[in-house]
Amino acid sequence: MNGWKVTAIVFIILFILETIFFISIVSIGFSDLNKENQCMYNVCGDESYDSYIYYEFEGICECYKSGIVKKMEYIE
Repeated sequence: MNGWKVTAIVFIILFILETIFFISIVSIGFSDLNKENQCMYNVCGDESYDSYIYYEFEGICECYKSGIVKKMEYIE
């Protein structure tokens, strides 16, 4: 094999791995964004709550009223 063929194969493999990594990272990001939207609209969507926070690692949504946690829910 020539040197350029080996280099081309290596770059093709690296491009494929980079594409798979990029798609998986974007997919994880959209999943977390959907869960945060679910927290904002479905769990804390009432007018009675001032703010919310979604902990993506724990999957916990907390709703606040005047700085006090009023509702806490686990989102799968």
